[in-house]
Amino acid sequence: MTTVLTTADQIQAYQMSVVRQGLKALLMGMKINTSYTSGNCRLFVSNLTGVKYPSGKKGLNAALLDLETKIGEGVERRRSEEEVLS
Repeated sequence: MTTVLTTADQIQAYQMSVVRQGLKALLMGMKINTSYTSGNCRLFVSNLTGVKYPSGKKGLNAALLDLETKIGEGVERRRSEEEVLS
């Protein structure tokens, strides 16, 4: 089964989920591919939150926590929208 992402919110939710997994892998010492560098992942989260994250594990941990908070906010927003529609 294929899932097609058609809205900007769906695409951003997918991107956040993928970058979250990339951050977790980086914190374990893994490198997924050449695109998922520490700097690229931190920059992605910085663009979402407006916070500049330092390099190293401390910055990766902070970015991961902020990204998980951002993902949680999106889930709550979608739930409240679904409740309004029902």
